[in-house]
Amino acid sequence: MRRKQAMQGDVAMLDNTIRRLLRDHRKAKALTQAALAALLGLPQSFIAKIETGERRITAAELIMLCHQLGIDVHKVVAQVLERMEQRHAINKASNRSI
Repeated sequence: MRRKQAMQGDVAMLDNTIRRLLRDHRKAKALTQAALAALLGLPQSFIAKIETGERRITAAELIMLCHQLGIDVHKVVAQVLERMEQRHAINKASNRSI
C-alpha cells in the first residue's frame, strides 16, 4: 500500500513539474495561453486546463507543445526526471533521520 502511495505521489509530482515547465516556457516566450493555443489550432481552454492540472497531458501533446515553444522535449524530460530524483533523495534522507 505504501509503495502505491509513493508511486501516486511521483505521478502527481511529475504532472506538476511538466505543467510548471511548460507554463514557464510559454511565459518566457511572452505568449498568452490564447496565443499558444492559436498556434496549435486548439482552444485556449486546452492550455488552461493543462496548466491548472484539470487535464493531464499525453506524450504526443507534450511533444507538440515543446515543438511549438521551441524547446527540446528531451531536455524537458531530463528536467522532470532530475526533480524526481531530487525528491527521492530528500525522502530517503528524511526516512533515515526518523
